[in-house]
Amino acid sequence: MTKQGSLLKPSIELIFAALFWGFGFVATVWVLPFLSPAAIISMRFLTSALISVCIFPFLDLKQVDLKSEFKFSIPAGILIGLCLFLQTYGLQFTTATNSGFITTLYVVFVPLVAALALKEKLSWMHLLFVFTALVGTGFIIQIGKLDLNLGDFLTLACALVATIQIVYIGWISDRTQNAFVFNGFQSFWAGLPFLCEYFVNPTKWQLANLDTRAWVGIVSLTLGSTVIAFFLQVRAQKQISSALASLLFLLESPFSFLFASIFLKESMSLSQSFGAVLILLSCGGAVWLESRKHSRAKV
Repeated sequence: MTKQGSLLKPSIELIFAALFWGFGFVATVWVLPFLSPAAIISMRFLTSALISVCIFPFLDLKQVDLKSEFKFSIPAGILIGLCLFLQTYGLQFTTATNSGFITTLYVVFVPLVAALALKEKLSWMHLLFVFTALVGTGFIIQIGKLDLNLGDFLTLACALVATIQIVYIGWISDRTQNAFVFNGFQSFWAGLPFLCEYFVNPTKWQLANLDTRAWVGIVSLTLGSTVIAFFLQVRAQKQISSALASLLFLLESPFSFLFASIFLKESMSLSQSFGAVLILLSCGGAVWLESRKHSRAKV
């Protein structure tokens, strides 16, 4: 599938999405002592859906087929909700280092699945950028400490689900008419299944227990990481390939380290800094490669 148009704007949009998702790690750390993983996911996505629906009347939706947007959003929402739940739940059994590395395996999976399912061409240079980005990620999360356990397998499942979600968005991107509407419906389906936990364990759903930082965290997860970031993802993938999108998503990793160092007082070693540079270079190289491909296609 060929994406048309300039790559600069959608690439910048995905970088901003990765920025919000990077801060989401800090936000989640602030909220987890008060709410369960299911509560966090359900609240952030259902609140996002409510906010989106309230904005619908102010949008020009005369030419938008709401039934079609709603239908296409069902698989996307269920996939992204399941993905984040597996990642969050897995962190109870494994380290953030292991989780970070295993989650980024979707960068390897996406181009391969997209090439098979969407007939997207994959060059050896793109594979080189993928490899370089993964090496950078290995430096950041100190791969030598990897020790597989139940949490690691749950996170591996998260990476597989993330792969399917990203490829699915690339597949239906040309069929959606309004990215904001689609994301609103997607958020509804992402949060709805986990609402069931409230009736089993309501003690971990008490917003009254949140402190100031936790409130900042839940608001950031809802508005930044969900309403804005996923809207940018859907809109950007109308113009760029799933393979390139997955590489740009890797920027989430150095951004998370940056915010963790500022707000959680974590520090990066020299090798971790080198890893962040490798990821930035691989993303820049992938954008350049995709731009050159588009330029040739227009000739």
